[in-house]
Amino acid sequence: MDEVQRLGELLSANQRNEEHKHQQFHTDLARWESSILSLYNQIEGWMAPLKSSGQILFEYEPHQAQGKGYPDENSPFRTQRLTLSFAARQVAFIPDAMGAKGLISISVTGLSMNAQELISLTLATEGGEWQMARRIGTKEQAAQSFTADLFARQLQTLVPQHPA
Repeated sequence: MDEVQRLGELLSANQRNEEHKHQQFHTDLARWESSILSLYNQIEGWMAPLKSSGQILFEYEPHQAQGKGYPDENSPFRTQRLTLSFAARQVAFIPDAMGAKGLISISVTGLSMNAQELISLTLATEGGEWQMARRIGTKEQAAQSFTADLFARQLQTLVPQHPA
């Protein structure tokens, strides 16, 4: 086999590999967006009685997540930010740019009274279950399944308590 032919085969193999990576990225990107919207629908379902009574308001706005590889307005990570308003408080779900191997995570602001506490949701790839993680400074607590009850308990801590 001559070296020009070998170079041609290497270039063809490289092109197939690049096309596969590009296709996988777009598959993961579609999954990223779909999973975020599915989570928002799930939260709306959990809070439907409070939404219909006007006790919680849901607001969606366009969001473009940015990451190390996509730091500007050219980022392909276009989705929505969800903000819940209740009892003069706001809790916002802000999607992060898709991570390695299609990792999906969402930063949650306003869910804690402690300004140093960072809360995030991550989609576990096996089983499709969302996990809630908390970090205060460098100390990280074990992740918990993000359920309606856990979320409602978190929201309860934000409602001002008035003495009887």
